[in-house]
Amino acid sequence: MLKRVAIASVLIVVITLVAACGSSDSSDDFVGVSWEWKSLAETAPATRSVVPEPQNYTLLFIDECLYSATADCNVLNGGYERSGDSLTLTAGPTTLASCGEESRSEQYIALLSEVDGFRNDGSELVLTSGSAAGEMTFAEAGSAS
Repeated sequence: MLKRVAIASVLIVVITLVAACGSSDSSDDFVGVSWEWKSLAETAPATRSVVPEPQNYTLLFIDECLYSATADCNVLNGGYERSGDSLTLTAGPTTLASCGEESRSEQYIALLSEVDGFRNDGSELVLTSGSAAGEMTFAEAGSAS
């Protein structure tokens, strides 16, 4: 019974995310590209840190409204909505394994939920947050085709 409820819950989330898909701006050249998290610039306090293993923290915008990400040993999927330079990520199904003391998995998942904007600087994607999180910078890892 519990398994059926869990499956039904996941299906409802996926259906809701797909139903929320709208048209995208044709300049969404970050879609279909695998991005690796390389640094975090926090505003309070003002610090900049480099992500030691960026290949463990990826982000892929799959189409006009869905994303998939890896957060070290965890995987997450969800939806996104873009309007101009505003970007909102909505979490969907996520694994929550403990990845070890050195992992930034929990921080990465939390930061993605705070994203409110972006800018695409060619081979870099910068996700912004109005909170103390500041900016997450991603490097292009390649096409996801």
